[in-house]
Amino acid sequence: MHANFHCGSLTKPYSTAHSSWLFGGRVRQTARRTTVPHVHNNGQIFVVGSGVMAVKTQDAYWLIGPEQLLWLPPRLAHEARSHGAITGWSLYIAEDRCAFLASKPFVADSTRLLSAQVERLSQNTQDTTWDARTACLAESFWDEILSIPHQSVSLPFPGDVRLKRVADALCANPADSRGQQDWADMAGMSLRSFVRYFTADTGMQFSAWRQRLRILNAQEKLARGENVTHVAAAVGYESLGAFAAAFKKNTGYSPSTYAQRCMTR
Repeated sequence: MHANFHCGSLTKPYSTAHSSWLFGGRVRQTARRTTVPHVHNNGQIFVVGSGVMAVKTQDAYWLIGPEQLLWLPPRLAHEARSHGAITGWSLYIAEDRCAFLASKPFVADSTRLLSAQVERLSQNTQDTTWDARTACLAESFWDEILSIPHQSVSLPFPGDVRLKRVADALCANPADSRGQQDWADMAGMSLRSFVRYFTADTGMQFSAWRQRLRILNAQEKLARGENVTHVAAAVGYESLGAFAAAFKKNTGYSPSTYAQRCMTR
């Protein structure tokens, strides 16, 4: 069980020093930015206020939109890119605390309470020691993080080198309309084997994987301010109606509403 600092037990003035286990601050970018693959010795929680941030590891790809957060465990190689303006917070968690969170990345919806806690903590966690008030706030934030439901919205990459050729080709051009037999030929497999192995490797049927890839790419393009009709064609949809239906099914928003949500507030 994680260590907990009981706020209600405070009977003395907020003067006792506590070792800090969290640090970071507010992020505000006005232009598109891409980072090269890198690692952090600490865990990282990235909370998005507005805009969209894409994060990629060797095994999967995540897209974090407004009022969402991403957890990255320590020493996990990753690269990130933002699309246009973005605001949010980047907080780093000491390694001894990270054992209480998942050993793999996850996305979650940020609650109103957590957003308020993060805003306050980003102003008070630069020092190596905290007063009791900051320590209490940090523990409250920690309890909120531990209780938030995780989402399964990543795009998993196949590990099989034959299937990886297919995934890489589609990542380079999500609009590629070749059929499953063509992709099976690229992988050097029979169609039956391709379908079976792809599902076993990624946990998703190939058709569902390709649709998620297209929707994730569409989200990135919309966050950059691209026209909805252009985005639909760019990710492989001939019909704007079909694109809008698939987008809403996967995200819960119409393309135009999603684009508005990504605007800097």
